[in-house]
Amino acid sequence: MLWALAFAKNLKPGDVVALEGELGAGKTTICKGICKGLGFEGMVNSPSYSIVREYPNNPPIYHLDLYRLKSTNDLYDIGIELFTFSKGITLIEWPQMAGDFPLNITHRVKIKITGENERKIFVENPGGSPFLRRIFISLGTNIEPREQRLAQARLALKTEEPLNWQESGIYETEPWGEPEQAKFLNQAVGFCSKKTPQQLLELCKSIEQKLGRQKSGKWKEREIDLDLLYCENEILESENLTLPHPYIVQREFVLKPLCEIAPDFIDPKSKLSIKEMLVNTSF
Repeated sequence: MLWALAFAKNLKPGDVVALEGELGAGKTTICKGICKGLGFEGMVNSPSYSIVREYPNNPPIYHLDLYRLKSTNDLYDIGIELFTFSKGITLIEWPQMAGDFPLNITHRVKIKITGENERKIFVENPGGSPFLRRIFISLGTNIEPREQRLAQARLALKTEEPLNWQESGIYETEPWGEPEQAKFLNQAVGFCSKKTPQQLLELCKSIEQKLGRQKSGKWKEREIDLDLLYCENEILESENLTLPHPYIVQREFVLKPLCEIAPDFIDPKSKLSIKEMLVNTSF
């Protein structure tokens, strides 16, 4: 439920959220949590019992349950024109029942049963309309020539994403997680981009590969390492990407340079600024 509340605050008018998962996976609970996060805790019916429900919001929220629909023609019988062209947020359970109806799903919430009382939740953002978001990336290297590797990574990122570019100073830091190796040089950069989190991850991996990144064990030495820290206030957990980056609060070598360029940026999970996170953390 806490996850659903945090995710809901990132939704924008026009978003279409598809809830997918096995029976008993908790889609109703997630739906209620999303609506609660949007401020409609007492006005939400279970998605299993409502067809179309308009909530008194401005813009309105429409909740469409496709579970009971036999064909896409049924959509028109329950006011699909109002649903489709609304400027609100749409929550859909069982989106596969919509067939080939041209619905632009911006977020997919996938819930998997992993144990008797355990669920794993993934969020994907496959088709959201692009909008500018503040992006923060951590750079690190401990294989010489370190300064040259950082400069090349910065240049590659800035060439691709020059808008509102920021970069911190360079910090020499002790290795984290695996102490028996050379010291790192670390830096944080920020910019504004319309790329999705997945596209940004692919950009980071592409730059790492071009600059000679070799496969190595976890927390081992790195030719160059680019970690996507924040994509505005996006909260995401997919098979290959978690946002915000899960180790930010544990890493002084991330927080210090990040605080230099974005001290007042608010972490979407903790609701603390980067400065507060740095001050409140003991390393």
